[in-house]
Amino acid sequence: MTHELFVLAKTEWFAPVCEVHVDKALRLLSTLEWVHQLHLGPIDFELDAKKVVNSFSSAHQDVTEFGMIIHNCKTIFKQYYINSRVEFVKRQTNETIHDLTKETTFSTSFRILTIYFS
Repeated sequence: MTHELFVLAKTEWFAPVCEVHVDKALRLLSTLEWVHQLHLGPIDFELDAKKVVNSFSSAHQDVTEFGMIIHNCKTIFKQYYINSRVEFVKRQTNETIHDLTKETTFSTSFRILTIYFS
């Protein structure tokens, strides 16, 4: 019996340019909102941004812009994502995502892609 893994991906373009960890936190926030709109769950969110994952997992209060974005992520996650996880994965493990990320540099609007793995 063959198991297929279904992945839905969305590429987005963010402006203005900001620090990498802020950008990655904004991407997590956008993803949490998008997946909720699709009524999907439970979901394992995999990020190659260790600082974002560590901050998301921490009980520490951060009053910076980055901290407020993480706070919003936590609020949405607690409300909608029971039995879900936000995990760190090494960049090499996440090659498909990085291929999609490269695509965003060629487009100023978002795109939705469907990927099947078997």
